Amino acid sequence: MITNVHKIMPEVAEGVRGGNGMVSAHKLLDLFPGSAIKSMGLVRLEPGASIGEHSHDGDEDFYYCIAGTGIVVDNGVEHSFTPGTLQITRDGESQAIKNTGETELVFLGALVATTDTSDTADA
Repeated sequence: MITNVHKIMPEVAEGVRGGNGMVSAHKLLDLFPGSAIKSMGLVRLEPGASIGEHSHDGDEDFYYCIAGTGIVVDNGVEHSFTPGTLQITRDGESQAIKNTGETELVFLGALVATTDTSDTADA
């Protein structure tokens, strides 16, 4: 499978998970059958925008910063989020993110299932 972010129209939303401002996402992959990867996308937060705190159940999420400056909240603790930073939210944990800079905050986000969905038979 090959996909290109420049050929995908972004989905734009306001107040994502109780956050503020506009968030746009180019969904590179969404609910791919048979894969543990539930979704993957390039996400952009305008200055001052945020994705509100939320927890994960049965999946893990990661944010990898590409450009901009922000704060990521990892289980209630704030951390600087700058290019090269990876934040992982494990099953049962929580996260939030906010653009604190003067330019877009751009990151790659991926949601991966943690539960085993493969069929297994007793021997």
